[in-house]
Amino acid sequence: MKIPLLFSFLFLSVLVSAQNRYDVSSQSEFNTAQDLANAGDTIAWEQGTYSDTRMDIDKDGLIVTAIPYGTVLFTGVSRVVINGDDVTFSGFQYIGGFVPTLDVIRVYGSDILITHVNIQNYTSFKYLRVYEESRRTTISYCNFENRLNLDDQNILSILVDDEPGYHKIQYCSFKNFDGIGNDQGIEPIRIGVSSQGDLDSRTLVEYCYFTQCNGDGEIISHKSRQNVYRYNTFENNPVAELVLRHGDEGIVYGNFFLNNMGGVRIREGSNHFVYNNYFEGQDRRTIYLQNESSDPLSDIHIYHNTIIDSEELRLGGPGSNPPTNVIIANNIFTDPKVQLFDEDTGNETWIGNLAFGTLGIDSPSSGLSNTDPLLVANTEGFFQPASNSPVIAAASAGYPAVPLYPGMDYDNEILFDLMTESRPVSITDRAVGASEFSSTVNVQPYANEMNTGPSYLFDNLVNYVTANVSQLYIGGEGETRSIMISSNIDWTITSSTGWISTNLSSGSGDTQLNIIIDPNEENVNRSGTLTITGGTQSVTINVFQDPGGPVGVLESLKSEVLLFPNPTDGSVRLSNLPPGIYRSHLELVDLTGRSLFSKEYRIDDNELVVDLDKLVPGIYILNIKLMLQNGTAYRELTRKVVRN
Repeated sequence: MKIPLLFSFLFLSVLVSAQNRYDVSSQSEFNTAQDLANAGDTIAWEQGTYSDTRMDIDKDGLIVTAIPYGTVLFTGVSRVVINGDDVTFSGFQYIGGFVPTLDVIRVYGSDILITHVNIQNYTSFKYLRVYEESRRTTISYCNFENRLNLDDQNILSILVDDEPGYHKIQYCSFKNFDGIGNDQGIEPIRIGVSSQGDLDSRTLVEYCYFTQCNGDGEIISHKSRQNVYRYNTFENNPVAELVLRHGDEGIVYGNFFLNNMGGVRIREGSNHFVYNNYFEGQDRRTIYLQNESSDPLSDIHIYHNTIIDSEELRLGGPGSNPPTNVIIANNIFTDPKVQLFDEDTGNETWIGNLAFGTLGIDSPSSGLSNTDPLLVANTEGFFQPASNSPVIAAASAGYPAVPLYPGMDYDNEILFDLMTESRPVSITDRAVGASEFSSTVNVQPYANEMNTGPSYLFDNLVNYVTANVSQLYIGGEGETRSIMISSNIDWTITSSTGWISTNLSSGSGDTQLNIIIDPNEENVNRSGTLTITGGTQSVTINVFQDPGGPVGVLESLKSEVLLFPNPTDGSVRLSNLPPGIYRSHLELVDLTGRSLFSKEYRIDDNELVVDLDKLVPGIYILNIKLMLQNGTAYRELTRKVVRN
C-alpha cells in the first residue's frame, strides 16, 4: 500500500504546483483572476471588443495575453498599468480610444515583456511609457501608429535614473504620425529627458521600422547616455531624422536611412559614434553636426558609412561653438544631389575616405580621395561594391576605437559590415564604406513594414468600429464637430433625432466624420445619439445640447454639493458632501467628450480640492462618482466648470 500512497501524493503535488490558466472576458473577471493567480499563471482574454477597461497588473510573474493574438481589442478609455515584475503582456490591440492626459500602457515593474501589441488611432498622453524604476523592459513586435491628438508628447518614452535600465525595443513599427516636423514633440521614441542627459540608460533599439513619422523633426530623440541604435530602417520620413541630443556616447550603426529629410542629426554631446550605416535619398542633409552653445559637440566619430544620392554632410562650421575633434574615416560619399559637404570648420580629421562628386568645401590635404567607388545596384535596388571597386581592402587605420559599454553586446570593433558579413581582422584589409564586397549577399534593409510589428497586423482577425469620443456637449447656437472613426470594415451611421446630422451616412475604414448640430431655437435642454454600425460591431455617441452651456446628464445632489469658485483661476473645491462618503472618483472631460484626466480622491472633512491649474481656459465637464467606505457607489453627479 505504500507505493500507491506515495504515487498519489506525488501526483497531487504536481497538480497543486502546475501553472494555471484563467480565461476572462470582462474587467471584473480579470480582477478576480489576478487575485487567484500566482507567479507563472496565465490570464487569457477571450476574443472580443472591450470598452473602458483598465488593467492594473500588480502581481509578479503573470502572463496576460490575448487568445489568439490580435483578436482582443480595447477601446474607449482602456489602458494598462504594469506594476509587477517579470510580467508578459502580449497579443492585444488598442484602437480608437481616448485617454488624453493618460498613457495607454505604463510600466513601473522590471523584467517586463510587451510583445505583439498594436496601439493605433488613440488619443493619449503617451502610447507607452517606461518609468525610471523599471529595469530590463523589452518591447518587441509592437506597432505604434497614428496618435489622433497632436499634443506635445512623444509616443514611446523611456525614462532614466542613476542606474542603467538596459531596456530593449526590437522589431517594432512606427507609422503615420501626422505633423510638420520641427519641434512639435511627437517623437516616436524618446529615451530620457533633457534633465536626464547625464545618466546612463543603455537602451537598445534594433530592427525597427519607421515611416511617415512627421509629428516631430526627431524620429528618435536620444536624451540619455550610452544607447545603441542598430539595424533599423528609416524610410520616407519627409520632415524628420534620428537625433542625438543631450546624452553623450550614442552609438548608431547598421541602419538604413532611405528618402528622409535627413539621416542623423547630432545636436549636443560628445563621444558619439556613427558607423556602418547606409544613406540614400536624403533631401535636406545626410549627417548634420550642429553648432550648439548649450552643449557643444566634441569627439564625433563617423566611420565606414555609405552615402549615395543625398544632400550634404553638414559639419557645423558657422557660429561660435563649432564641433571639435571630428574624425571622419573610411566613408564613401558619392553622387550627391548637389554637393557632398558643407560648413566645414577646417579642423576635421579625414582618414581614408572616398568622395565622388562636387565637394562643396576645400579639399583637405589628405584623407579624402576623389575616386569613383564603383558601386553597383543589386537585385534589390541597393548599392554595394563591384568586384573591381577601389573600396575593397582600401581602409585606413589610425582612428579611435568604438567603446563597449558595460552590460551591452554590440559590434564595437567593426568586425562585421552592414549586412553582418565578417570584415578582415586587420583594419587595412577592410573595405571603405558600409559593405565588404560580396557576390552572394545583397545589401538591403533588415527591417521593413512586413517583418516588424505584430504578426497579425495585416490579417484583420477581428472586425472593429470605434470613435474617439463617446459624448458631445453643445451650446444652444449649434455648431459642427469633427470626430475620428477607426474601423477595418464598412459602416453606417444613424441619428436618433433630426437636429443631429452628419456629412456621411456610411463609410469604410478610418474616416473623419463631421457632425452638424442645429441651433436650439426652442431654448431647451435636449439630447440624442449617433450610432455607428459595422457588421456586429457598433458604437454610440451621446449628444447633449444646453442653451445655457453644457451641464451634463446626472444632476442629483444639485442642492447639496457646492462647487466653488466657478469660474475658477485654478483649483475648485467640492464642499458639503454627504456624510459617510469615503472617496470620490473624478473624471474631467472637454466639450468634445474627451477624457482629460481620471483620478480617485480621498474625502477629508466632507470636501476635496481639485487642481485645474494646467487647464487652458474653457468650459469643462466634471463627472463625479461618490463612494462609501466599503467601495460601493453612493451617487453620481455632473458639474460644468469654467476655467478662466
